[in-house]
This record gives sequence, C-alpha cells and structure tokens, in this order.
Amino acid sequence: MEGIFIGVLCLSGCLTFSTCLLHQYHFVSDAMNWTEAQSYCRETYTDLATIENTEEMKKLKDTVSAAGHNSEVWIGLYSHIDWKWSDGFNQSGAEYRNWVSNEPNYLAANQFCVNMNYGGSWFDYNCHEPRPFVCYNGTLEDSDFVPVNTAKNWSEAQRHCREHFTDLVTVRNDADRDKIHKLIKPLGWAWIGLYRDPQIYWSNGSNYSFSSWYQGYNPLGSMKVVCGVADLEKGGKWRLFPCEERKPFVCYSVPTVKTLVKVRVELQDSSVDLNDPAVKEQILKELQERLKEKGLSGVTLKWREKADGKVFHKEEKGSDKKKKTEL
Repeated sequence: MEGIFIGVLCLSGCLTFSTCLLHQYHFVSDAMNWTEAQSYCRETYTDLATIENTEEMKKLKDTVSAAGHNSEVWIGLYSHIDWKWSDGFNQSGAEYRNWVSNEPNYLAANQFCVNMNYGGSWFDYNCHEPRPFVCYNGTLEDSDFVPVNTAKNWSEAQRHCREHFTDLVTVRNDADRDKIHKLIKPLGWAWIGLYRDPQIYWSNGSNYSFSSWYQGYNPLGSMKVVCGVADLEKGGKWRLFPCEERKPFVCYSVPTVKTLVKVRVELQDSSVDLNDPAVKEQILKELQERLKEKGLSGVTLKWREKADGKVFHKEEKGSDKKKKTEL
C-alpha cells in the first residue's frame, strides 16, 4: 500500500452543541418595526436576538448598556393570540367578547384562560387558579347553563363539564352572557370555556424554554400577534408590544470556529488520483457522514491547497507517523 499525506483539512462551523449556543449580540440603534428589524438581522447577522439561558440574558443586557441605551429593544420573541372555545365552536358568535376595560392584560405572561365576574365582564386569568365554573348541557342551540360552585382550575373544570354535562360554557352573544351573569352572581367569579394556547416562539425557530418575563401587564387588546422586547429599565425583563411599533433592536450571530486538521490515508489502489476534484468531493462527503455519526452537526469541510495547487502529497520517508488525527 502506498502512503499518501493529506496536507490540511479545514473545518469550520459549530463543532459542538455548546459552541453553537455562544451567541454574540449586536445592538442596532435605528428604530424599526419588529418585521423590519428581523429582516435587517437576517441580512446582516443571523437573526433577531434569541436568549436561551441566564448567561445570554446578561450578555444581551451588557451589550445594550455598553451602547448607552437603557430602554426597550426588540428581541426575536413573538406570540400568536388565538382565543378558542373549549367545545371547538367557531361559527357565528365565536368572536363575541365582553372584556372589562384594559383586559386581556396577560399579567406576568401567565394568563391563558378566561373568568367572568359577578358583573358579567371577562378577565384573562392564570389557568391554574381554582375558581367555580359554568358548564352547559345539550347543544348550543338548545342548552341549559349549569353553575358549579366547586373551585377547580380551568382544566379540571373542563374535565368535570365534559364528564357530567357537555362542556364548559360557550358565550355567543349578549343573551348568553346575561343568562350566565345571573347564575354566577352568587359565585362571584367563574370559569367560562374561552382559552388560548401559549404559542410563544423565537424568530430563528429555537424551542421556547427559558423565559425572563416582566411580572406586570402586557395589554393584548384585540391583537392577533404581539412581539417581544427586553426592557432595560426593568432589568432586561421581557414584555410584549404591537409589532408595528418602532424600536431599536438586538441581533445575534454565532461565532465561527475554524480548525485545521491533518490526516493520513493509505491507498489500496495506487491508480486513484486523490487530487481529482470528484475524488476530493467524495472524501469530504464520507468525512461529513463520519462527523454526523459522532454527533457533530453544523460543520463545513473544505480542503486547503498548498502552493502547487494540490492537497494530497506522498509522505516523505522518516516523517513522524504518530502525528496524525483520525476522524
């Protein structure tokens, strides 16, 4: 077999999972709406800022503060607001609402279910809180409303209504509201069937797991989509605003790691020309597969040519064969 020396193999990219999480943040002082900021970040860096742990949260705050800014900045967070009825009702009347003034306000980013109070007004509320509730029996066209004066969280109330009646109550119009209002006056507060899923996302598609929400109000009004800021006046905590508002913003990029690796191959067929472009490309593909098998993704491989334009050279006699790196 003939010994052939591969000069240098260049690897660049995120070589380990932890390396890929090392976000570098970039403050942009130009005020843009959220969509414009997203486009700018994607064209100039990687995307609008994603924050996945406390270390990155501190790094973002330090970046913005160092630029002399101390207010709100867009980050890559956004949420869809899609209110639904427990029984799946989506016909005429499904959009009926009777919110009290300044509701829904999404307090502490933790209110996804709806209460009706003794005055007949609606509030978004923490789904885990125990409250009395109202079920309905029969069909929506011919239904009986049934108050239950046993405090349960929203999911428990839903389950109780489905097991003993039809479902948590759907409110389609003022007439429905007035009937339910009379029933819950003695209860004070009661769950109804309106709720929404969190539907919180990052611009770059990362999983939403870490959070750092401001424990105050996030007025939603009738908006269908709201976008996130880090508010430096509130310690960098996250809040939600209409996406059309114009604010400075923070982009992120992922530092590229470049590594030079020397490897050695031995040919069983000496007629193969390793400097043939097709052969070199095939070797890179096989090396890429071996990296994936070892759990290394996001890596770009390329050859580095020497002065003579070649990558592969015969190994000189007496070279130290122990100095090699295996992929």
